[in-house]
Amino acid sequence: MEDEHGALETSHSNFLLSVVGAVGSMLLFALIIAIAYVPNRPQPVNEDIVQQRKDNLTEVRAAQAKAADNYSWVNEQEGVVRIPISQAMQLTAQRLSSGEATQPEAKPTEKPAAAKPAAKETSAPQSAH
Repeated sequence: MEDEHGALETSHSNFLLSVVGAVGSMLLFALIIAIAYVPNRPQPVNEDIVQQRKDNLTEVRAAQAKAADNYSWVNEQEGVVRIPISQAMQLTAQRLSSGEATQPEAKPTEKPAAAKPAAKETSAPQSAH
């Protein structure tokens, strides 16, 4: 059957079959996704655990802020101190503007004991299977 422009008309049953096939394919896809992902959902988290984790995070952040904003000893025996970040940035800017080196001179350290040479293997190499 051709219409007045010469194009073939699609029958009503073919159109209906195409729509049912497309909707059925989408439903099948949704079912496969549901079967694959629904069983793998994580268990709900206990509110007590959530609050405990928030409290721990608050404590850690407070400790980090305290370490970043206050003076403290890193190694009292060697005279190494931690200074606030703002002070460290000011000192670094002063050193850079005056042309000083940005890294302190390294202290000489003891050389590690010489490593003993490895013993020679006497067994034959094994082949990989």
